[in-house]
Amino acid sequence: MLHYFPFADGIHPPTPARPTYHPKQKGHGWPDECPPLRAANAFGWDVLAPFAMTFRRTRDGWKHLDPVDVTANFIWEPRAAIGEGAPLVQRNAWFWDKGQVLPHRISDDVYAELRDQVKVSTFLYIRTNANEQLMLGEVPNRIVPWRAFTAVLDTDWYPASYPWHGVLVLDRREREIRIERNTPLFRLTLHKRQTYLATAMSDDSFDRFFAKGQKWLAANARAVVDDTADIRGAYVKSQRLALFRTTTGSET
Repeated sequence: MLHYFPFADGIHPPTPARPTYHPKQKGHGWPDECPPLRAANAFGWDVLAPFAMTFRRTRDGWKHLDPVDVTANFIWEPRAAIGEGAPLVQRNAWFWDKGQVLPHRISDDVYAELRDQVKVSTFLYIRTNANEQLMLGEVPNRIVPWRAFTAVLDTDWYPASYPWHGVLVLDRREREIRIERNTPLFRLTLHKRQTYLATAMSDDSFDRFFAKGQKWLAANARAVVDDTADIRGAYVKSQRLALFRTTTGSET
């Protein structure tokens, strides 16, 4: 299960993914009409951009034209503090710093290769149940002038004291990139921490597998035209999709 807490009021919760992200278009044969692609599109939750972001490429690198500093909806007070404490503040997007040491060191030669990357906050504190890892990556099957790095987060044992962020790589061929508010930025999917095994089928096992496929075609094909089985609609009728929900009620 995915447990989340928004950094501030107005931050979107993890939003169930959708089967398609394109406006309805004329004609037939668009990629997102394919049932397996639609299943991939709808597998997981999306992190939506809470604010519009505009990045402009200059001779000195990318510039974030409209940064937003968000104030947390709770008060944090360190043990050594005296008084009532203060809310945390976090920017919605920021770049690597040249010569930085923390949170990890980046040497100048590597910094030159990272200049197209921008870190974008999810503004979400996230944890998962025991032995559940969270994969944060790009929303599949979209063509946009940026892409998200994919990371596997150990959200079952690491209680991050900050909202998680993702990294977008901006297309350096573009002069300016505009990401509108509510644009899906990252995809979140849960995965069990366990051993996954790939093994070759024996000849007998493959024979049974292939025979099962032929039996399925015989039962579901509407016709055979030039040795091609017409199974339009058959796959989607038998397809079983994973379901993703978001609840706004608080856990106890």
